[in-house]
Formats: sequence, structure tokens, C-alpha cells
Amino acid sequence: MDLAAESELDHYLAISRAVAGEMDLQNVLNGIAGAVKSKLLEYHHLDVAVVTPGDKSKHFALETGIETVWNRDGEGRPNALAPVRQVLSGEIGNLVTGDAWTDPRFHFDGADDAPIFEANLRSRIHVPLTVHGEVIGVLSFSSPERNAYGEDDVRKAQNVADLIAPYFYALNMSDQAQSSARAEGAARGREHSLRHGAQRLTEAMEAERLRLGMELHDQTLADLSSVFRRVSRLAGQPGPDSSELQEIAKAISRCTTDLRGIIENTKPGVLDLFGVTQAIEAQLERATQGQDRKIATKVIDDTDNLLDRSEYRLQLAVFRIVQEAVTNAVKHSECSTITVRLSIEDHSLGIVVANDGRVPLVGWRRSNRGVDNIRIRAALIGARVEFERDPNGSGSRTILNIPCEIVRAGTQGPGLPNEPAAQTSPPSLHHFADSAS
Repeated sequence: MDLAAESELDHYLAISRAVAGEMDLQNVLNGIAGAVKSKLLEYHHLDVAVVTPGDKSKHFALETGIETVWNRDGEGRPNALAPVRQVLSGEIGNLVTGDAWTDPRFHFDGADDAPIFEANLRSRIHVPLTVHGEVIGVLSFSSPERNAYGEDDVRKAQNVADLIAPYFYALNMSDQAQSSARAEGAARGREHSLRHGAQRLTEAMEAERLRLGMELHDQTLADLSSVFRRVSRLAGQPGPDSSELQEIAKAISRCTTDLRGIIENTKPGVLDLFGVTQAIEAQLERATQGQDRKIATKVIDDTDNLLDRSEYRLQLAVFRIVQEAVTNAVKHSECSTITVRLSIEDHSLGIVVANDGRVPLVGWRRSNRGVDNIRIRAALIGARVEFERDPNGSGSRTILNIPCEIVRAGTQGPGLPNEPAAQTSPPSLHHFADSAS
């Protein structure tokens, strides 16, 4: 072996030592750069286009020397638009030019060729990174001088590419495996959370059914039994007592009112007929009636009734979350105002339930089951929920954010089956209340 060949081999060994043990692709390229320049090849710009394992129609770029748009955004770029597309596809064994500015092989309709001019890349060598007979990327050397490279330089560039290809292949596969593992772990975590959330929600619904059964048994059924006994007694007497009949009528009215309240809490009929905003208004009115203090309420919808065009399950989930937040505020905060605002910000639908009440920590602990129900319902519809307290303890907010793509996923145009049929004279809430009574 002559001295020149021995010296060249030493340079390849130096490259191997420079990249040994590196676990980052950019660090591998930086190690190559230091070992190649001034020893094997002079260059102004060194880059590697690496085929994306998950989508082989795209590639990502790593650069050293000068950073261009090829590497700046970090996104995969289409192979079909790359100036080195023929090498990436394996159509040709390498690509060499004395002046890339004027070489038509680099410039075609839609070509990603702007950096060639911006970084003054004139002479260029492009050789494939090949593993198991498959091109996994392209190694490129560039110089601002015209006709800077000859056949011997192409040979050296290919030797470097053959030396580093296994590193790039192994590290790229390792990155893909780690990404897949992270994605699988995240998916499993979401699945576990949703399964646990669904179980918790089912338990909460079962507890609610038990509560309703107890209310019907202990209050409404007892009242109806009393009415039955009084009517039976009157049936055995010669003439009815008008005062007794009036008392029975009042008892029946109370039972009817209690049943209507239970039914309204179980199935929000206003939501079915009038939409989310008016259902929330009706819920605010029900929740604040009969309190020992006056509570002013307001609903502000800046979304042009977007929720009313979404899937019913989403509408119902939002209504239940707002219902729980309002109930917590009325029971625990001693508030004098409750405001519900719907708005669109940063590609998400925001629902904020705010009150000006006192926010002691014990109050939030007492409503722990309700807060958990809110979190579970939010998770089941892919929403994010936050609870904020005023630093001075004089108010709190429940903030629900739903990505707009989730809201719009089930939106419907006018006249679609799940929308209420159009009416010539839309009923009012007062009309609904009158008919329900």
C-alpha cells in the first residue's frame, strides 16, 4: 500500500472514530465534517438527506457549515421535489455537477432548489447511503467554486457514504422505534384513562340512579301513598269535604312539581328543543331558585351557536359539565353572580363558568365528586378542563377547552336529520314551561 492510500485509510479510520458511540444523527454528521474537511474533501456545505422510515416518499435533512431551509423547519420534505430525487430513488448511482446553478437536473417544476442559489452551492457531489441494497439517504458535498470536483473526489465521497450509512440506518431505526414506543405508551395511557374514566362515570351514574330512587321512594312515593289513603277514606264517606279535597289537590301538585324537577335533572328537555345556550340559561334559573340570597346569572355565547350544530353527545357532555360547575358554585361559594361564556380562541371552543363567591379550600374538597365528574366527562370528549381560583379568594372559574376539530367533527347543515325541524313560529321557553306544567 502506497503512502497516499495509507494516508487516505487513516482518514477513514478517523471518521469511524469520530462517529463511534454517537447516538444523535446531527452529532454523527458533525463528526464526519471535522474528519473530512482539509483531509479528504474540501467543501463549503455538507448535508445528508435521510429517507423518513415511516413515510419513504419523504426525507429530512441534516446540515453542517451553512444552515438552509432544507433543515430549518425540521419537517419531512417530498422526495419528488428534491434536487437529488434521482439519487434518492436509486434511479442513478450518483450525481455530480460543475455548476448546479445552470444544471437542469436540479431545476424542474416545483423543485426545492432555492438553497442552491441562496447558499451559493455551485459544484456538487451527491452519493447514496445504501444499506441492504436500499437507498436510505444521500450524502452531499458542495463548493462555491465551479468545477471543483473530479472523479477521485466522487470515489472518496462514496467511501465516506458507505462508511457512515450503517450508523445512519441504525440510529434512524432506533429513533423510529423510540417514537413508536412513546406513541404506543401514550395511546395505552389514554386508553387506560378513558377506560378508568368511563368506569368512574358509570359508578357516578349508578350512584345518581340510587339517589333518584331514594328520592322517589322517600318523598314522592310517600306523598302519593298519603294521597291514596286520604282518597280511600273520602270514598267511604257520604259526601266529600271540600277542604280535604283542596289539601289533596295541593299534595298532588307538590308530587307533580317534585317529579318534574327529578325528570328535568335526569333529561334536559330544553337542550333537545332549544339548544345548549338556552338549556344553560334554564339550568341557571333552576339552580338559583329558592336560595336565601339573590344570584344574578348571565350566559354569553360568542360562537354563533356552534355547539348546537355539533354531535348531541358533545352538547350533552358540555351541558352536564356546566350543570355540575353551577351546582358547585351555588352550594359552596356563597356567590352573588354566575356567568357562563362560550367563545372561540386558539382553535378551541372555550366554556367558562365564573362566579364571584368565596373559595375556601374546604368548599372544593366537599365538591370533590362533582369536580371528578367534570374531569371525567371532559376526558371522554377529548377536552381539557382547568379550575382557577382568584388569588384573593373572591371568585373562581371552571374552564373547559374543546379543540374545534372535535366540535366540528359532527356538525350538521340546516335540515339534517338530527336537527330540530324548522317551525313557522318557534316556541319560547315560557311556552315550554307552560306546556310542561
